[in-house]
Amino acid sequence: MNSSSRQKSGILGGTFDPVHLGHLGLACDVLEKMHLDRVWFIPAWRSPHKPDRVSAGADHRLNMLKEALARFPKFQISEIELHQKEISYTINTLTALHQRHPDHDWYLILGMDTFHDFASWKQIRDILNTVHLVVATRPGYPDSPTPTALSSLMENLPFTYQLDREANGTQTFVLRETEKTVIFCDIEPLDISSSEIRSRIKSNLSAKKMLPPEVERYIMTHLLYQANPQPQPE
Repeated sequence: MNSSSRQKSGILGGTFDPVHLGHLGLACDVLEKMHLDRVWFIPAWRSPHKPDRVSAGADHRLNMLKEALARFPKFQISEIELHQKEISYTINTLTALHQRHPDHDWYLILGMDTFHDFASWKQIRDILNTVHLVVATRPGYPDSPTPTALSSLMENLPFTYQLDREANGTQTFVLRETEKTVIFCDIEPLDISSSEIRSRIKSNLSAKKMLPPEVERYIMTHLLYQANPQPQPE
């Protein structure tokens, strides 16, 4: 297939419990810096890294995403993991996406904090055969690493790699075995976490500055994350 006809699509996964301004800022920055055609937000049914930490039901988390992304024409939602109703492993999702959309080149977006744990993920060899990685800066973690630092981070990964180029606040490493890339992308990260938002709401503190206004209204309307939570639909 002609490369000009292929879509460059980012993938941003997570429980989005709730989706917040940090998620949106990350997606916007990577979309622009990597010249992506769109970013797919993929809410997990259950994350293998947080199997017992989903506070809001799947319907609520999906509705909050729809509210937050409505004004972003290049963002879309895939419900592929919600429909599975089981722990969401990245490799299974990527395989399904490739089968459904063979004309897309996929860029898996990770924060630097998540990348530090990437070597422990299920079937990382298959993941690195399938997608490019875009690793974004994250508060409390170093910026784009030097080749020496990358060697330390990736020492358990089953590939060799080389620094290909540095430009526009990015460092691009090519994995020799797959010709896929690992791209470290310097952005202006917001120090926001879903767990902090849930904690603040539970303590009757404002999280307004961390949330899209549509999501804040949804949380207040449906009494999510309160100290005495209501039953949440699955």
